[in-house]
Amino acid sequence: MSLFRGGCLCGAIRFEGREAPLHTFYCHCTDCQKETGGPFATEIYVKVESMTVNGDLVGYDVIGDSGKAVTRKFCRICGCPILTEFEVEPVYICIKACSLDDASWLKPEFHLYVKSKQPWYEISDGLPQYQGDMEW
Repeated sequence: MSLFRGGCLCGAIRFEGREAPLHTFYCHCTDCQKETGGPFATEIYVKVESMTVNGDLVGYDVIGDSGKAVTRKFCRICGCPILTEFEVEPVYICIKACSLDDASWLKPEFHLYVKSKQPWYEISDGLPQYQGDMEW
């Protein structure tokens, strides 16, 4: 049974999740800013085993704060960001919340990497803020 579905802009990538996200959050790291073209990314943190992803994704690796690879995956055709994988925690991924067919049910819980937040963006939602990554 699918709890949520989504995909890329052109439709070449489709995914579905069978379990509720463990967390939903805003990430203000500079990589997420560059990836989205905005001041943050809205992410849902899920178990890899709860997801089915169909289509041809291409990845780009960077080294995260842990010293291990962070792989951002995009649609090969339209370039839409879909998910992020973490070498430090390979059993979890982040799905880009706005790639969901319906993201209206999400309730973000906190902000990460506010040390990199754009100075012109004011966080005023009262959610917890972490300077870097959260200690899971």
